[in-house]
Parts: sequence; structure tokens; C-alpha cells
Amino acid sequence: MIKVALIFLLLLQFSVHAQSQVSIAKSFEFESKILKEQRTIVVSLPDGYDASKAAYPVIYLLDGVQNLKHVVGSVDVLTRVGSMPPSIIVGIKSENRMKDFSPTKMAGVEESGGAKVFLNFLSKELIPYINNTYRTNDFSVLEGHSLAGLFAAYTLMESPDLFDAYIVMGPAFWWNKEEPAKDFKAFLSDSDTLDKALYFGVGKEDGNRHSLKRFVKELKNTTPKGVRWKHEEFDDEGHMSAPLLNNYFALKFIFSDMRLPQAVMDDFSSEKFLAHEAGIMKKYGQAAKQPQEIYVPLALELMKQKDYAGAVTVFRRNAEAYIMNKYPQNYVWLAEALEKNKQVKEAIKVYEQAYTLSQETGYGEADKFAEKIKELKAKL
Repeated sequence: MIKVALIFLLLLQFSVHAQSQVSIAKSFEFESKILKEQRTIVVSLPDGYDASKAAYPVIYLLDGVQNLKHVVGSVDVLTRVGSMPPSIIVGIKSENRMKDFSPTKMAGVEESGGAKVFLNFLSKELIPYINNTYRTNDFSVLEGHSLAGLFAAYTLMESPDLFDAYIVMGPAFWWNKEEPAKDFKAFLSDSDTLDKALYFGVGKEDGNRHSLKRFVKELKNTTPKGVRWKHEEFDDEGHMSAPLLNNYFALKFIFSDMRLPQAVMDDFSSEKFLAHEAGIMKKYGQAAKQPQEIYVPLALELMKQKDYAGAVTVFRRNAEAYIMNKYPQNYVWLAEALEKNKQVKEAIKVYEQAYTLSQETGYGEADKFAEKIKELKAKL
């Protein structure tokens, strides 16, 4: 059990009393034949995992024990508002970061240059284990900070297809006289297509920002087809404080293609809407969804335009996507649209769902829903 204090603004909605005990992950010792040692692994599963049959993206978090709390908090907030899909977080502990994360030997650093072995551990042991043990889909992210950011960039160049997205924060690109930038230039020149999402983040008070800028310059000069990338610097943040913000905005960026395009909303059709929703669920798992701030205003606008069939489509998707919220109003909206669309029998069934939920949750409008059900039944 891990005690979580409400110290981050990101967690304002995460209402846990200061003395509460909250389990955010389970840890276990993984016996690695490649590393010839045990490694502590922590796994945080999304809410509703046990009750679901869905498969989920995986975020592999280097320095996982150290960074777990703030990453779980960011993922929780972003998931609840629909800015990213529910995801499995796998944290990996490293006792000797210099050995694990450095790609080459550097003079004066005795145990450097172990990144290749650590990468083999990830690709041949840990990732297959996670995929066989948990319900994972095909989308995965590698995230690292400082030396671990150096390793994340090394992995991108050495085994680009191992992950779909890379988060590189305050990376130690000063390594071996800025060797990574030279390697990246060569990598990009050989890569016509790179269907990846790349995020580079750093605090403006971090000494690593200058070598990162030179690294990113190579990407600006030679941008492969298909790559989505972003480079951000944060004011008043240093090497150890920036990762909180980096992680939050990196995840928003990586999963930004989940958002319903403005063109679909402006020229709405149920076919285009459902095609987009099916696409994000195929890529990110069945639990992927829009924020309710997208669904509800869109459907209400369709009601104003008297596109009741379209409103039914969106309100139905909203109710299904946020079923775990147990919010009766989601069903009321859908029932109202169904009634307007002359689907009275189905409207009655949905009002009955709202009535049941209202009784279960103490929502307080059960009598109102009962009267509406009686009224609609009289019309049949």
C-alpha cells in the first residue's frame, strides 16, 4: 500500500483524505536471465480493469518507482476527462542508472555502456511477460528522464518499432561530447518514414536544455514522413521539477489524435462520427473515448438543429463511454433525444435506466423519471 498525499494541482479531483491508504500499484521482483539479477517492477492497472475485458495501451516508465506517483496522478486525470485512454503503467526500477541507461562507454565512468543489455532485457523478457500477463493492446509508450531520457532516445534509434511513442524529458544528451545528436542525424538520414509520436520536454532552468535543443534541431532539419513530434520548454522549472509538467503535456500530445476533429463536428454525420470513434478504439482500446465536454455540447447543438438522429448517436456514445460514472443525466439526455426522434419505446427503456441509477446513487430525481416513464407509456 502506498500513501498518496494530495500535493499536485493535477490531483484536485482525486478526493482522498490525507491519512487514507491508497494502493496505486503492485510490485514484484522479476528474475532476469539477461541482466543476471532481479529487478523490482511496479504495475498500475486502470480503474475497472478487473471488471472489463478490454485491452489497454502500456506506458513503460523508466525510474518507475521514483516517478510512479505523479505519472499515475496525471494518467488518472487525463483518463477521466477523455484526453487519453485508460492505460497500464509499468515502472522499472534501476539501482545503477549509469550502467543501464548509457549507450556507450565514456572515459572516467567505469560502469557505463550497458544500454544494449538493458534494451535486450526490455524487448526479450519484460515486454513479453507484460503482454502475456495483462490484457495489452498493440500501443505502447516509453518514458524516461535525464539518463533515462538518454536511454529512451537510444531505444528510438536502436529499435524504433519496439514502442509507438517516446517521451524524452531533460535528457542527458551531453553524453560523450553530445554523441546522441550525431547519432540522431545519421538515424534520420536513413529514415524516410517514422510513424511515431515523439515528445521532448525540459525546464528552462535545466542545464540539459541546450544539448536537447541541438538534438531537436536535427529533427527540424530532417523530418521523416509520418512522425508527430513536439518540443516544449517550461518557465521556472529545473531538472527535477519539470518532469511533472513534461509527463502531463506529453501524454496529452501523444494521444491528441483521439480528439474528434473540428471538421466532423462542423459538418456532422453519424457515419463520420462513428468512424472516428471506431478508429480510436481500434488503436487505443475499447475504453478510449472523447471528453464529455466534447460529446454533450455537440449533441445538445444537434438537438437545437433538430438533427435528433445525430443527437441520439452522440448521446448514446456518451452514455456507453461513461457508463462507469453512474450518472443518471447521461441517460436522461439520451432518452430526450430518442423521444424527439420518435423512438418512444427505446426512450422508455433508457428512462428506466436513469430511474434505477437514480435510486442506486441517491441522485434525487427518481420520482421525476417515474412520472416521465408513465407519461411516455400512455402515448403507446
